[in-house]
Amino acid sequence: MDVPASVTPDLAALADEAVAWMKGREPGVEAELYLSRTESRVLARREGTRESVETALSLGAGVRVVRDGRVGFACAGAAGPEILRELWRGAVAQLAYAEPEPGRALPAPRAQPDDEALADSLKDETVIARPWEELEARLAEAESAARGGAVRVLRAEISASFGETVVAGTRGTRTQERGSSVDVSVSTAAESGAEAQVGEGWRGARRFEALDAAAAGREARVRAAAGLGARRVRAGRRAVVFEPWVGAEILELLADPLSADEAQSGRSLLALRLGARVASSLVTLRDDPRLRGGPASALCDDEGVPTRDKALIERGVLREFLHDSATAARAQTTSNGCGYRSDWSDRPGPGPSNLRLEPGARTRESLLSDTTDGLLVLEVLGAHMVDTVSGEFSIGVSGFELERGAVGRAFNGAMLSGNLLDMLSRVDAVADDPVFYGGFAAPTFRVAALDVA
Repeated sequence: MDVPASVTPDLAALADEAVAWMKGREPGVEAELYLSRTESRVLARREGTRESVETALSLGAGVRVVRDGRVGFACAGAAGPEILRELWRGAVAQLAYAEPEPGRALPAPRAQPDDEALADSLKDETVIARPWEELEARLAEAESAARGGAVRVLRAEISASFGETVVAGTRGTRTQERGSSVDVSVSTAAESGAEAQVGEGWRGARRFEALDAAAAGREARVRAAAGLGARRVRAGRRAVVFEPWVGAEILELLADPLSADEAQSGRSLLALRLGARVASSLVTLRDDPRLRGGPASALCDDEGVPTRDKALIERGVLREFLHDSATAARAQTTSNGCGYRSDWSDRPGPGPSNLRLEPGARTRESLLSDTTDGLLVLEVLGAHMVDTVSGEFSIGVSGFELERGAVGRAFNGAMLSGNLLDMLSRVDAVADDPVFYGGFAAPTFRVAALDVA
């Protein structure tokens, strides 16, 4: 819902007023507000010509109530004193029909960490105040870097946003966060005779000046050009090197198995594996919402619980899951600050923030040079089809063959099959070149052997 700027309220003041009204309103009912406002701008160019500009201001609210382990929830794409009261009434009315869950309660307030440097690193109000011409100039940088040889730019887009969230509850929780983001995406095509291949590139940042638009363009150019002249590969058991783009996709696949909700429901290949070795000793997966300037960083999660840096898998050993207050209650532990909402219309659930594979000490070049026979994977098809309960996968890949330590001919139409845990256990080299794609980051890494068809 787009909301005129003149009618957007002071979220903090609105939350305080609403919480004061809700306190003690209904015996035994605790309530929590989640208020969100985001202003965004998008500029797109098609084949070098401005295609569209868009601006939007969205506002939304969610109210969650708990009594005797029962939970009710209501939301609206607007916010005001009477709207929040109606949401509260609607959520309370649901309690009579909700199933009780032992130990379920709203999180108790915790001391908020004082980290001014982190808070400052997450916001840049200039991203939505800059002239359109300045955004277009940054987009032109990406397009310029994307062109070259047989590659042309199909479409490029830059988006910027600045948002604010407030979480407040009758138990005393009260958090307020502001943050910005800016990102650029580029689509390219490479043509040679009757053959055509497409490529994409993306980069994002919290601050406008930190956006590396040219890197997105170069990435799109390489991806498109890499597909020209591609051939089939030799089948067999071969080493496979995953570059950062693909590595981030693999981490995104692992986010569900690492969720305590999935593990507790038996829908995770990591269920009942806490404390066990699940990967190579070279694999450390960190979830770090306190990373300065991180794309998913925050001082508190979407339930108002302070966040913290944590190794979910440390040197191959599963140390902990992503918990919100509900899964923590089931496990008789405390939330580790992973309560996440996609937006104001969503109930919180366990989710990652800046999930990354820790980089190694090797360069990408040295990793490639000692791969005598393998594949360098630049693109994955069908990653969403991976079974995160069994870990079994069979996915299409394209990229380059690696021959005697050198990057050889391009390939496509190959299939990789195996099991996620087996793949993680076979990681035998990790480079030092991580790149964030959204809230996931991975460096180039190598798996010693996978089945290639």
